[in-house]
Amino acid sequence: MWRLDRQRERLNRMFGRVFDITTVDRVTGLIRPGLRLVTGEDVAVGRSHLGGLPRLDGTAPWPTHFETPLDLLAVIDVAELGPCDLPGLPAGTRFLNFFFLADRPELLWTSDEPASTWRVVPAGPDAKERTAPVERLVRPARPVGFVPVLTLPTWEDEVVARTLGVAEGPYPPSPRYHLIERYSAVTAAWNELVRDHLGAVENRIGGWPAPLQAPVFHRAERDSASHRSSPADGGPWRLLLQLDTNDDSGWSWGDGGRLYFVITESRLRAGELTAAWLELQSS
Repeated sequence: MWRLDRQRERLNRMFGRVFDITTVDRVTGLIRPGLRLVTGEDVAVGRSHLGGLPRLDGTAPWPTHFETPLDLLAVIDVAELGPCDLPGLPAGTRFLNFFFLADRPELLWTSDEPASTWRVVPAGPDAKERTAPVERLVRPARPVGFVPVLTLPTWEDEVVARTLGVAEGPYPPSPRYHLIERYSAVTAAWNELVRDHLGAVENRIGGWPAPLQAPVFHRAERDSASHRSSPADGGPWRLLLQLDTNDDSGWSWGDGGRLYFVITESRLRAGELTAAWLELQSS
C-alpha cells in the first residue's frame, strides 16, 4: 500500500476531478487516518492478535456478563500502532483487550444492560496472558500487523452535508444534492481501491467507521445516551476497533455484519475505557 502522503495525493486528484479547489480543500479536511489489521508474510507482526488469550494485569478479573464469561475478540499492543487519529492513552497503558458475548449478539438490543455484554480492558506493559475460565472461549490466535489507510465519512453522515453546504441534508430534493452524489462516487471508488490492495475484510483501528447501515457515531451517541445515566461528553467520537464477519476467525455478526467499538476522544485520553460503546450493524 502507498504511504499516507501518496494516498492523500491520490484522493486529492480524485476529488479534483469533480470539485473545485475550494471544495476539495473542505472535503479532504474530513480525512481521518486509520490502521487496517492485516495478516500475511509481508506484514510485520508483534503481540497484537485476533482471538487467543487476553493480556491482563495481575488483579484484573476476566470480564463477565453477569456470571457468563465474555469471549476475547482481540488484543492490541498500542506500542505497535502507527499513525492514526486516536489520541494517546495515559502512560502505563500498553494493551487493549476487547471482549464480547459473541454467542449472544442479540443481547445488544434485548438486554436492559447491553453494555455488560462487552468490555474494553486496558493493561500495562507487564500484563500476562490469562488462561480462559472456559475452554470454549479460546479461539486460535491470529497475529495481525497494521497498515495505514486514509478514511472518509459515509455520504449519509451529517458532517458531509455541512461541509458541502447542503443545508437541507444529504437527500434529495436539495438543489445541491449533486454535490453529495459526487462525493459518494469518489468515496465508493476510494473504498474499492483500498479493498483491492488490502482485501475485503474491514478490520480496522481508527479513522471513520465503514457503516453497513446508518452512520456509526450518530447511532452510538443516541444509543449510549438512552442506556447510561452519564451520557457521552459531546466530544468527537473515535473508532477503537472495527471487526468484520470473518469465517477464518469463526465470527459472524448477523448477516455479514460488523462490530464497532467506539469512544469519545476525551474519555479515551483520560483512559476511561469503561465509557466505550459497541454498535453492531448487518448488511
